[in-house]
This record gives sequence, C-alpha cells and structure tokens, in this order.
Amino acid sequence: MVISMKILICDDNEANLRRLEIHVKEYMKNRYIKAEFYCTSSASEAFSAELDFDLAFLDIQMPEIDGLTLAKRLKERNEKIILFFVTNYEEYQDDAMDLRIFRFFEKPFDVQRLYASLDRAMEYLNETYADIYLEKSRRYERLPVDDILYIKRENRSVYVVTESETFLTKGDFNDLISKLPNTYFYLVHKSFMVNVHHITKYSYKEIFVGNDRISVATRKQADFHKFWFSYIKRR
Repeated sequence: MVISMKILICDDNEANLRRLEIHVKEYMKNRYIKAEFYCTSSASEAFSAELDFDLAFLDIQMPEIDGLTLAKRLKERNEKIILFFVTNYEEYQDDAMDLRIFRFFEKPFDVQRLYASLDRAMEYLNETYADIYLEKSRRYERLPVDDILYIKRENRSVYVVTESETFLTKGDFNDLISKLPNTYFYLVHKSFMVNVHHITKYSYKEIFVGNDRISVATRKQADFHKFWFSYIKRR
C-alpha cells in the first residue's frame, strides 16, 4: 500500500527545525510509514504552499507570520490536520486551544514524549481515514471517513459513496466496514453501511442520505431506532 503522509515542520530556528526533522523522520522510518516532508524556516513560505498537510509542527513566535495564523490557514485547507506547537510561550495556549491543537512541546522537546504523541496521532489518523483500493485505476485512495455517505454492496461489487464521487472498490465489504467507527456508522441492511451524520430524513423503515433512499432491514429497525435517538441526544 503506497499512501504518503504530508508533514510540515516550520520553525525559524534552524537548529530546532533540523532536530525535529531528524526525529520525526526516524519515527516514520521505524514504523514503515511513507511520508513526504516539507521543512522550512519561513512561515510565509509555508503559508503560501499549495499543499494539504496531514501533520504540522509549528513554532508560535516567528517573524512575518506567527504560528497561530499559519495554523488557521492550514486548517482551512484540511480541517482534519493534526497540529503540534513547539514553543516556550505558554501565554498563547488559550488561543491555540480554539484550533484544537493536538499537543504542545516545550523547547527543547523530549524525544520520548514526541514519539508517544506521534503514536497517538497515528491512532487518530487511522480512525479518521479509510484506505480504499480503487478497481479501475488500481491504486489506493485515502478518504476522510466522514466524507463517506454510505457503503453499499451489489452482487460482488462494493461502492463507496461520497458527496462528490462514487468509488468502485476492490475489497471485501465486511472487511471495509469493520474499519469504520461504530459511533456514527450503522449497518442498516446487510448491504448498506450508513454514516448517520449525513442522514437528511428518517422514518422507522427507511432513511434518506441526500436524495438516496435506503431501506432499514426489518430485523434492524428497532435497534437502529434506539441508536438514532441516542445519536441525536449526543449532538
């Protein structure tokens, strides 16, 4: 499986930048995770880069553009990006929390804590994305899980439906749905796994995802009814 993560490291202190680069690359290498690195001491250069990063390590106090401003720009491109701040300036932490920063590291950072935090970040990414093998192009695609409206099985074919595209996949239906979070995905029929975030209309026997009507299997109606109202209460 060739799926490459995009990682940004931005710090105007060259020594800090290189030290962080060495250890993050070492982590990825040891865990056989393919990654592309974009390392720069210029926040304005990172700000202007036309890339959607999966992870970013940012200093807060930098000339021209500060780390908070850069973090906001990165989240506009990819709202699921994992952000790390490496800084000695505690007074910025309240502002940073609004951006849902994954971790803060003090300079000089502790390598073991860095690796432990990256372990947590990888767990989060595994829950947030689904790896799907596309039949026609014979390649893997990494989709944000919440972009999936539903997954359906028709005969021996499996389709992953998003708002913008329907993917024909080469994979086992049960194996694919087992990777999805059961907090908001529900198997309403033996051939339909639905993301309840995208349900636009619900009645006891059927649901609508956009304009698509999906029947709820008779034996699943009572349990799904309970699940749906439990979900509504959590919103």
